[in-house]
Amino acid sequence: MPSINVGWINRLSTFVILVTAGVIVVSRFGLLPGLTPISNVLYTWVLLLGAFTLLLGVVSVAWAHVERIQHGEKEWSFSLVLLIGLLAAVVTGLLSPGGTTSPLMEWVFDALIAPGQASLFALTGLFVIAAAYRYLRLDRPEALWILFGALLALFVQTPMTRIYAPRIVVDLADWLLAWPIMAALRGVLLGGALAALFVALRLLVQGGRNGR
Repeated sequence: MPSINVGWINRLSTFVILVTAGVIVVSRFGLLPGLTPISNVLYTWVLLLGAFTLLLGVVSVAWAHVERIQHGEKEWSFSLVLLIGLLAAVVTGLLSPGGTTSPLMEWVFDALIAPGQASLFALTGLFVIAAAYRYLRLDRPEALWILFGALLALFVQTPMTRIYAPRIVVDLADWLLAWPIMAALRGVLLGGALAALFVALRLLVQGGRNGR
C-alpha cells in the first residue's frame, strides 16, 4: 500500500487557517469593509466547526466516564451522576417544544446547572487563594497585597457581607474591581490571547514543515 504524503495536506490546512483568521481579523477591525460578507460566512463556518468540536468533546467525556463505570474505578458513582445529569439535560432540551427556551429547560438550568456552576466557581476561588497563600512568598510586600486584594474581593462579593459590611468597604471593593483590577485583568487576557495566537501559528508552521 503506497504511503500517503501528508505534507501538502498540512501546508494546505495551515494556509486555510491563516487566511481565514486574517480575513476575520481584518474585517473586525474595519480595515477592508468589502470583506464583511466573506468574513460573516467564514465566521459562521467557524462557529459550526466549534459546535461540532464541542459535541465531540461531550461525547469523549461521556465515553470516558462510561468506561470508568464499566471498570468499577474509584469514585465511579460521580461519573454516574454526571452521565445522568448530562442525559437529563439533553433529553429535556430535545423533547421540550420550545427547545432551550422552554420553561422546563430554563428550570433545569436555573435549578441545577447554574447552582453547579456557581459552586464550581466558588471552589475555584478558594483553591486559588489557598494556592496563593501556600506558594506565594508572603515575606514580600507584593505577595501580601495580592493576597489582601483577593481576600477583599472574595469577602465583599458574598451576599451577607454586602448587606452587613460598612458601605465604604463595599464601595471600595467595587471600585477596585471595576477599575484597577479590571484593567489589569484585560491586560492579562490580551497578553494571553496574543501569546496563544503566536504559539498556535508557530505550531501550525512547524507542523506544515514536519509533514513534508
